[in-house]
Amino acid sequence: MVHLMGIGIIRKIVTFAAATALVILLLLGAASAQIPGLGGAAGAEEASPTAADPLGRDTPRGLVTGLIAALGESDLEQAGRFLRSDAAANDIASWEIRRIESTLNSAVEFVPPTELSLVPEGDLDDGLPADRERVGRLGRGDSAVPMIAEKVVRDEIPVWVLSSASVDALLSWRSTDASGLARFQAMLGNLPAGPDVRGIALRDWLLLVAFAAISYILAYGLTAIRALVTGFVGRKSESERLARFAAISEPPLRLFIAALIFTFGAGQLGVSVVARYQLSWVVELTAFVSAAWFLWRVIDVLAEIMLGRMSRRGAITAYSAVTFLTRVLKTVIVAVVTATALRAFGVDITAGLAALGVGGLALAFGAQKLIENLIGSVTLIADRPVRVGDFCRFGETYGTVEEIGIRSTRVRTLGRTIVTVPNGEFSSLHLENFTRRDDYWFHHTIGVRYETSPRQMRALLGHLKSMLLEHPRVSPDPARVRLLSFGAHSLDIELFAYIHASDWNQFLEIQEELMLRMMEIVEGASPGFAFPSQTLYLARDGNRVGEQPEDRLSA
Repeated sequence: MVHLMGIGIIRKIVTFAAATALVILLLLGAASAQIPGLGGAAGAEEASPTAADPLGRDTPRGLVTGLIAALGESDLEQAGRFLRSDAAANDIASWEIRRIESTLNSAVEFVPPTELSLVPEGDLDDGLPADRERVGRLGRGDSAVPMIAEKVVRDEIPVWVLSSASVDALLSWRSTDASGLARFQAMLGNLPAGPDVRGIALRDWLLLVAFAAISYILAYGLTAIRALVTGFVGRKSESERLARFAAISEPPLRLFIAALIFTFGAGQLGVSVVARYQLSWVVELTAFVSAAWFLWRVIDVLAEIMLGRMSRRGAITAYSAVTFLTRVLKTVIVAVVTATALRAFGVDITAGLAALGVGGLALAFGAQKLIENLIGSVTLIADRPVRVGDFCRFGETYGTVEEIGIRSTRVRTLGRTIVTVPNGEFSSLHLENFTRRDDYWFHHTIGVRYETSPRQMRALLGHLKSMLLEHPRVSPDPARVRLLSFGAHSLDIELFAYIHASDWNQFLEIQEELMLRMMEIVEGASPGFAFPSQTLYLARDGNRVGEQPEDRLSA
């Protein structure tokens, strides 16, 4: 078993190394056609036919890529045109360029191509004067010297070249590093260089591919340890989500870790600055894509967890919102990765972003109602005043909610029609949810005839209250029966209580039972229910003189 596992790991390493070499060659081939200066001066002219400077020095990135391309082709005369901002020292001897190239190989780290400015003005927010740009550093640690590009005029054309101070620092650089790393780099440098492949010595290619394989091995080991830990924790917590997330996130995480290890370690191999610069953007783009891949997997897992919880709680209405939010986040990831890839290939996306900003503003005005409905959807899902299946009143309409979508809500009315209401309008209405009430209100006022005596009224009130309190579905607190008022045609009695019922139909059934019992009690304990009536009093006029009504009553 161990033998088979070892063979499997070796096979993966060999496959990864071969794939790495192939991907690097393909990406560098694409870079030759896309990045100004990477394929030489001719390539720069083809990539940017309208450039004012034939060498592509009109941007800081054009300066660095042009210099790297000239060094890769061993064109010392061409490389000299990217050096010296001092016009009086425009001509540089070949031995000086050799010396500069040696220093660049051993001690200089250029800013990655994806971070170099692609506009003639350079980066105006870097804290440097407008005609200065930081393009790298000489040395390591606190003693590192910044490499500065300066904007000058050559043949009446503004171009970027390496400043005279930086060139002098390259010429005067003497390494004092006597550590084991320096001896290791010197040992690798003494290996046969071999033929050049795309401007990079075969020795450097082999070193980089070998280190890529080592980076993958280390990343594979780290992710394997992580998988063991998460599996153990998952078993302890009896949760499968952690183990599943670890499994699906392992490939992008492994690639990301390998890219990080390669980024920090490739500079310690002593390979040429041409190899390091041309590969830096490839590795950086790989790390960025793997990070985006990892975030993509994280979004999938979080969406699955949220949907699972909502399903258990019965919040089916949130499915569409979670799906919509997931798609939005994934779209943002794709847009950011695309923009980064375009910039890595030398495409300036600043103008495009400005156009998108203006277009987005116009689109926002045009899609105002759509945005309002989307916000209304979020409000309905967050506050959840109604759910699918709830019977509610919105405005003056009664109905059952059938679907809560991204843009609108559909309600089945009492007339069995479908009303579609935009969520922006629906969320702003007064919503009364009848389904989610805990109790049903039993509230009636009955009238009994004025012929009812006080004794009969007290007995009637007692029987009605006992009827409420003895019913198992009536809440005793508060349950009251009170003589409310002397009405125009009746003595008014109020009955107030709350009824426990599972739905509206059950409430109607209980209410019907109580009302029938009320009829029996009223008919048995009083003269009966009152109804609008008139009483006519007849009397004879013609009292005797001096006779008072009291005398007639006593007689």
